[in-house]
Formats: sequence, C-alpha cells, structure tokens
Amino acid sequence: MLLSLLLWACDSDVSIIKRVEETGQSIGVGEPGEPVAISPQPTTEPGYEQQRTGVTGLSTMYLRQVACPACMGETQELTVQYEANFHQPITDSWNSWPPSDGTCDQYLYRSTPSTQPIHVGQTIQVSAQNHQFDAYQSGAGMYTSQNIWESHLQRNTQYNVQTSEGSFAFTTIEGFDYIEPYTMLWVDPSYAFEAAVRRSGFTVTWAPVRSTSRMMITLGIYSSDGSSLLGQVSCFGSDNGSMFIPSQYLNYPVWSLVAIHIERFESGLVETDINNSYMETMQIWEVVGTGHIE
Repeated sequence: MLLSLLLWACDSDVSIIKRVEETGQSIGVGEPGEPVAISPQPTTEPGYEQQRTGVTGLSTMYLRQVACPACMGETQELTVQYEANFHQPITDSWNSWPPSDGTCDQYLYRSTPSTQPIHVGQTIQVSAQNHQFDAYQSGAGMYTSQNIWESHLQRNTQYNVQTSEGSFAFTTIEGFDYIEPYTMLWVDPSYAFEAAVRRSGFTVTWAPVRSTSRMMITLGIYSSDGSSLLGQVSCFGSDNGSMFIPSQYLNYPVWSLVAIHIERFESGLVETDINNSYMETMQIWEVVGTGHIE
C-alpha cells in the first residue's frame, strides 16, 4: 500500500506555513440554531407505508495522509475522523457542490444547505463486523469522532450507524497502491518539493481506480520560501487513474512551492428511519504531497 512508500528522515528550513482552504464554508452545519425534537410521524391506516422524503443529514468518513507533515506545518501524518450532522428533512443537498468532471476552479466554494438541527442522543455508535467506535455530540445536531486508528478502519466495508432515533448504513472506500510522480511523496523535508509541476501542464496518475468514485486534485502554490499563498486550483475528474492540470492554471514563478492534494471522494444517498427520510453520505481519502513549479 501507499503507506509503505513513505520514507522517514530529517529536518529542513523550508516549509509551507499556510494550508490551502476553499473559498467559503467547509462542509458542516453553518451557524446552527437550537436542536429541536423530532416531529412525530402522522398516523396512517394499517397497511399503508408513508412515503420516504427529504434528506435528514450528512455522514462523512475522512482519511487524510500527509507525506511530509513538517513541510505543511503539521504534527501528524495520518488523520482519520468521522462526522455526522442531523436535521429536519430538507429538499436541498449537501453533496451538490462539486463541479462537473473535466473542469477546474480557482475559487472553489463548498456550499452548505440551511438546516434545523435535531438531537439524536448524546453519542451514536458506528460499527462494522470487526470495528466499532462512538461519535460524540460536538454541537447542535453534530457528532464527531477524531480518535479512529487508521489500522482499524476497514476498507470497502459497510458500517452501521445507530442513534436514539434510528439507524442507517454507509460503505467505506479504499486508498491508493501508488501515486505518480512518486517524488511528491517524500517524507524527508530535505528531499521534499522535488516533484516538478511543469508550467506546460501537470499529470498525476494513481491506482487502483474506482468506477463509483470521483477525484479532486488541488494545487496550492506558494512563494519559494513558503511564506505566502500565490494561488490555487482544484480540478475534477472521474476516478480512472489519470488527471491532467492544464497550463493556464500553472503560470507561476519557477521554484514556487506546491502543495499537491489528491482526493478520492464518493457520495451516496441511503435510507434511514430517522424522520422516515434519507441520509447523504460522503467518503473521502486524501493524500497530500509536495512539488515545485518548473
């Protein structure tokens, strides 16, 4: 696996001191109101099943692997976290923000729907056949777990989520066996930023591929000393093993530093008995490497 390709070593003086962030809000419930009780379902005649409608939340499993934490001003290589948001049913979507395949965006905005949070217990239980963890209430309608061991996370596996108001399930995804150029994955800061991001265009390849996933590759371009962000671009495509970043997005000074974010993501819509509705799901596997403009 990719984890075995990352080689440890020593320090250096050059590092990126700012992280690439999307313009606008990140995924999550923005400025939520007070939680409300779940409205009781109206009574129906025997034998009649009420139609399932609306989206009542978002479930996100996120793994982030940073090849050179010191280069990014971070302290750990791996982060695995789970987050779930619950609210009264809406007709909007959490997962409508990604642009279409084959497009690039220099000012990416991740929109979030307006919601009315609901309470589904103090904790929720997330479990697969050989792995279980709890997510704790961290805000109005929001539940998080940030203490998940990467070695315990089961790939391509169905996890069941149990709350005090009902349950649902989601299926995890896998990461990468390899990514090219492999030099973007150096862990030693004295060798990091070796990968050449050519101003004529930049290609990233990877394996394995997934027909049900999509890819987002974000380049954050910084000054040669890493002190200031010069610009960024996020490009989208199918998970087919290769993506090309066109030259019009790479017109920066030679030896500008580049943070390369390679993100596999897969969205879904699953049934839940919470509000007799649906949960949206998002699985994210991100690898962050380094390079330079050439």
